[in-house]
Amino acid sequence: MLADPAALLRALRLQPDCEFEVEPGGRGVERWTLCPPSADARVVIIRAHPDPELAMNHAAVADALSRAGFPHVPRPLAAIGEALVEEAVAGISALSLVSPEGSAEAAMGAFATLHSLDLREGLNWELGPEQVLPADAPPLHRLGFAAHERAPAEAALADAREAVLTSPWGFCHGDASAANVLLAPGRAWLVSLHAAGFGPQLFDVAAFLLTAGIDAPRRHDLASHYSHTRGLDSAETADLVDLAGILWGIRELLVLPRRSIELLGDNAASAALNTAAGRIERGVREPAGAHPAAVAVRAALWPS
Repeated sequence: MLADPAALLRALRLQPDCEFEVEPGGRGVERWTLCPPSADARVVIIRAHPDPELAMNHAAVADALSRAGFPHVPRPLAAIGEALVEEAVAGISALSLVSPEGSAEAAMGAFATLHSLDLREGLNWELGPEQVLPADAPPLHRLGFAAHERAPAEAALADAREAVLTSPWGFCHGDASAANVLLAPGRAWLVSLHAAGFGPQLFDVAAFLLTAGIDAPRRHDLASHYSHTRGLDSAETADLVDLAGILWGIRELLVLPRRSIELLGDNAASAALNTAAGRIERGVREPAGAHPAAVAVRAALWPS
């Protein structure tokens, strides 16, 4: 269990004889159903992270967003050691289902609101964009690309990085894959805030759109919805989201083998990772915009 039952009951001011059931909800997540003797059952979610610094970052960001009145994260209820207790919400991971009606638009609205917050909390605020997004060429050979494919892609990827450096930066989720976005009809919640802080905000949008199993034309429309909600230029932002998706997707695919090893023995988490990987590989190939750097990267790495 991620939390000591007695400590949890004390933190939530429940009687010591309160019965409870614990259901694993994924790596570092548990769903607790608490049944007081003379009251209705109560459900809470406990999230933990093996890295204490990231666990503390999640708690600090969740608290800051709650105090800012941000409505698209579960409300934090208590901290038990390095685990955070949150209210349970009715959403299901966007990695696990076809997006219910209006939920993908709600996710775009949630990101637009998050990115508009005047909030300086979380990781990397001491860094500049050039440090957060290093200039080193990604090791494309690890993804199976031959030298004659990598060489023409290098200049285009450098242009892509320059374009992302001029896109909106500020407070962002930092790990906004579909696994960390809960959806319900017309609603969306952002969870697992361990990596939140300063970064390229369009990476959040691109990460969700690529891993949610959404086709390219729909991704373009949703990126335009995000830009409209935030007051940005629609066509330019949609192209930049598509371009950011290539950079984010390549970076993500490069770290997936290590994550797969870490998840050995956890069949559910491994299956989710494989689903995300397949969606990323398919999505980065499919144009959802027309930025010249994106066109050049795709022409080099995935010629038609």
